[in-house]
Amino acid sequence: MGINLNLWSFILSLGCILLFFLSGSMKDFFDTYLHFHPLLLTLLLSIACFYLSLVGMKNVKNLTTLLRGILTMVITLIVMISISFILLFGTLLS
Repeated sequence: MGINLNLWSFILSLGCILLFFLSGSMKDFFDTYLHFHPLLLTLLLSIACFYLSLVGMKNVKNLTTLLRGILTMVITLIVMISISFILLFGTLLS
């Protein structure tokens, strides 16, 4: 039994959504100790999750795994586009 990348990328995409909503309250911790914006970490994780979901699509065996893979790609694309929009216009307006 190998690693099911499709399932793990779906779980990681749900974690990216959670990090996206928690990034506002974690900004002080990230600025103080790690010296970068928390949305940047969420963006990098969502990019990794998107690539994992693409690789996981090669092991699709039935309709549920196909739908989970498509849902994972849609979720990560929405998160990546919204974070990129926020970071781009946030840096332009500051």
